[in-house]
Amino acid sequence: MNFPIVLDIALGLVFIFFVLSLLASEAQEIIGTLLQWRAEHLKQSIEVLLAGNDRDREASAQALADALYESPWIRGLNQEAKGSIARSFRRISHFIGRVYRTLTGQRNVFGVGKTSGPSYIPPEAFANSLLERMQLGNLWQVLARDRIHGFARDRVLGPVTNILSDLKASTGNEFLLNAELQQLEQGVRTIIDDFQAGIVSLPESLDRVINRLEEFGLMAEDVLPDGHPLTETFLRRLEYIKRGLASNPTERAAMLSKLRPNVAQLLDIFDENSPAYSELSRLAQNGNLDAQALIDRLAQAPITPALRSSLAAIARKVEVAADTTRDDVKLFGLELEKWFDRGMERATGVYKRNAKAVALLIGIATAVSINADSFHIATRLAVDPILRNSITQTADQLVAESTGDFSQDIEQVQTAVNQALDEIPFPLGYNEVVVQQQLAAEQSWPVPFVPRRLLGWLVSGFAISMGSTFWFNVLKKVVNVRNTGGKGE
Repeated sequence: MNFPIVLDIALGLVFIFFVLSLLASEAQEIIGTLLQWRAEHLKQSIEVLLAGNDRDREASAQALADALYESPWIRGLNQEAKGSIARSFRRISHFIGRVYRTLTGQRNVFGVGKTSGPSYIPPEAFANSLLERMQLGNLWQVLARDRIHGFARDRVLGPVTNILSDLKASTGNEFLLNAELQQLEQGVRTIIDDFQAGIVSLPESLDRVINRLEEFGLMAEDVLPDGHPLTETFLRRLEYIKRGLASNPTERAAMLSKLRPNVAQLLDIFDENSPAYSELSRLAQNGNLDAQALIDRLAQAPITPALRSSLAAIARKVEVAADTTRDDVKLFGLELEKWFDRGMERATGVYKRNAKAVALLIGIATAVSINADSFHIATRLAVDPILRNSITQTADQLVAESTGDFSQDIEQVQTAVNQALDEIPFPLGYNEVVVQQQLAAEQSWPVPFVPRRLLGWLVSGFAISMGSTFWFNVLKKVVNVRNTGGKGE
C-alpha cells in the first residue's frame, strides 16, 4: 500500500469522525438543554462558593443560594419563553427534567416548585444580590448617620453651647447669640438630613458642619462688642473647638476614618458580640426604626462561616485600597464581582471536565447505535476505492471552501455534511452487508476474548468525543499534506 493511499484512508477516517462528532455534539447540546445542565451546574457552583467546600454547611449554603436566586437581580435573568409553541417546549423540557431527577435521585437545585434557572449570572448581579441580602448599604447609611449626628452633637453643638452659657453667665444676658445658635443647630440638622437622603457624601457633610461653625464664629464677631475681654475669650475658645475638628488634611482623614463605618465593621454585624452589633442595638433601643428593621431582617438572613471568612478577606483588601474619598461599600461590591468571577472560572473548568466525560459516553453510545466500527471503516476505505475517492473529494471541497474558522463555517459545513450523508454510502449501520462484513473480519481477529467490533466501537466513541472542532482542524492539516503544493500549517 503506497503513501497516497494511506493518506486517503486517514483522510476518510478523519472525515467520518468529523461527521459523527458533529452529530454527537448536536445530541449533547439537545440533552444539555433539556436537562438544563448549565443552569444546574451554575447553581451548584454558587452553593460550593458560598459553603467553601464545607459539607457541614451545605444546607445553609443551599438556603442562601435559594434566597439570592429570589433577588430581582437574578430572578429577572430567568426569562420564560413567549408564545404557545415556546411555552409548550418549555413545559416538555421541565417535565423531562423532573423525570430525570426522579430516576437519578438528584436534588432539584432550583428549589421547591421551580424547574429552571439562569444559565449565566453577571458578576454585578451576584454582587448586588449578596449586598442586598446582607443589607450592607442600608447598614452603612444608618451607622454613618448616627456617627455624623453624634459628631455634630458632641464635638460642635455641645461645646459651643457650653462656652456660650459661660458667656451668658458672665454678661448676665440670657438672650445673647440665641438666634445665631438656633441657626447653627438648624444648619447642622439640614446637613444630617441631606446626608441621610443621599444628597451629599460623608466627607462633604463633615466639611459643611465645619463651615457652619466658622459662619457662627463670624456672626458672633459681628454681634459681640469689639475689644471686650469676654468677647476675646469666647472667640478664642471657639477657635479651639474648630482646631480640634479638622485643622489639617491629616486630622480630617483621621476624623473621617472614625465617622465612616468600614466594611469589616459592617460584616461584624452578623456577630451579636461585636461592637457593630452593639452599636446597632443601641440605636434600635433608642427608637431608631431603621436600625430595628435591619436587626429583624439580618436575623432572617444569616450567612455561612465560610462566606464570612471570604468576605472578611475581601474587606481587608478593600481597607488597603480605599481612601477617604471613596465609598467602601462600592469598592467592596467591585471586589465581590472579582471574587465571583474567579469562582466561576474554576466552575467553568469543572463543567468542561464533566462535559468531556459526557461527550465520551455520548460518543460511545453514538458508535454503538449506528455501528461505527473504526476497524471496519478503515478496512472498507482500504479495499473500496470508490468510497475512498468520494470521501476525499468531499473533504477537499469542504476545506477549499472553508475560511479557516470553524465557528464561521458551521452552516456551510452542516450543508456539506448533509449532502455527504445523502450521497456517500458510509460503512455504518446494521444493514445485512455491513454486519456480514464485520462477522467475516472477526474470523481473522488475533485478539481473543475481545470482539473486534467492540474495540472498534470504543475507538470510535473516543474519537467522536474529541469534538468536531478538533477533527475539522485535523481534516485541514491532512488535506494540506495530501495536496502537494498546498499551504501547510
